[in-house]
Amino acid sequence: MKGKIIVGSILAVLLIALVPATNAIEYQTVKPVSSTTLISYQQIKNMNSEELVAYIQSLASDHPEVMEQFLTAVHDLENTPVNPDQQHSAVTDKNQGPRQGDDNQTVLEKIFWKIYNYRVFRLVISLLLFIKFQSKFTLLRTTTWGIRLLRWVKIGILLGYIDPSQQQTQTPDIGFLQDNTNNTLTVISTSAPDILWSDISEVGDGSCDPLPAGNVTAGDVITNCTGVVVLLYLPTYEVIGAFEFD
Repeated sequence: MKGKIIVGSILAVLLIALVPATNAIEYQTVKPVSSTTLISYQQIKNMNSEELVAYIQSLASDHPEVMEQFLTAVHDLENTPVNPDQQHSAVTDKNQGPRQGDDNQTVLEKIFWKIYNYRVFRLVISLLLFIKFQSKFTLLRTTTWGIRLLRWVKIGILLGYIDPSQQQTQTPDIGFLQDNTNNTLTVISTSAPDILWSDISEVGDGSCDPLPAGNVTAGDVITNCTGVVVLLYLPTYEVIGAFEFD
């Protein structure tokens, strides 16, 4: 009797495990699309509304019905009247408030950017799934998150947190030379002369001595590094380097 119960339990677990796999196979039977252009999180985050719409259109070029649904939603979004009463009372001069990563953000602005980054992240995940599986289902999810991101961008413009005419801050490229013997990181190159050490933060499980002051220049040294040291560029919340020390 006990043997029958054990066998029945194993069969039930196997059937439950196979259900999602069956659905995944069904989704993959849809005709693949021709566009498989890979794009990074940073590139999507720096896109304006027009660029994002054009990119999603190119993804849906082989699925006219999906493209039509997407363009209809975008058209409705563009023609939705803006209610001035919805503006945040703390915004006195549109497009002049704190930007993403500023220390003096309001609570509402911090919440806005967290939701914004989450929607960009979900869009990137949906896009990667679409590129991998080339299915109509993953394309629909990608367009859905694209529409949600566009709606949030419109709210950001309304509240003054996003300036359509202002170019997004770019994450700089900083080259480091890692010395595992002396546990140091030495700057060997920078993509711009006006990068500030105060805009860089140490995150991760490891740590170093306090970062230097002033501008980041070739020859600057970060000392006494231990563990996994991750350097984060605060204006864009992007990682500029990750290093592991003993």
